Amino acid sequence: MDLLVTGVIRSAHGLGGFVKVESSSGEVEHFATLSDVILRAGRQASSGDPGKRYEIETVEGTAHCLLVKFRGVDTPEKAKDLAGMEILVPRDKACPVHAGEYYVNDLCQCVLVYKGTPMGTITDVMEGGAGDLLEVTLTEGLSLELSKRSCLVPFRKEFVGKVDIKAKTVELMHRWILE
Repeated sequence: MDLLVTGVIRSAHGLGGFVKVESSSGEVEHFATLSDVILRAGRQASSGDPGKRYEIETVEGTAHCLLVKFRGVDTPEKAKDLAGMEILVPRDKACPVHAGEYYVNDLCQCVLVYKGTPMGTITDVMEGGAGDLLEVTLTEGLSLELSKRSCLVPFRKEFVGKVDIKAKTVELMHRWILE
């Protein structure tokens, strides 16, 4: 099943087992349609941990303070144990993306290309002060000063051109940003 991270549990809230949730997209309307989710510790899915299914009892609040109550989590202590967990949902239950928006899951493992030459592989997308940053592991054999290292590329139209999710490629507009 194709699961996407739709949020992260930040902390316990109140005495009834509610948790504060930070939406990955900043939008929260889709949470109201969820009946159950998968919770998984940490950002590293590579550990093979599939996570654990939790049924949602209640969703309240707004993007600034989204509160979720899971069945069986009835105390602040149990809610606190969930802090830091990722909330995963099937792709069709995630917040819809609009033109020019992409799921992080889809960008990861895309090849960054400059004038048709592969420069590296996108391994992560991070939030930066002025926008998202693509973490790129550079391709060996470029040049000694560039190979075997990672760099960050601002995910902005000045630096990134065509994104082709089907072909798994992202166009780099300026090679100098890798130096």
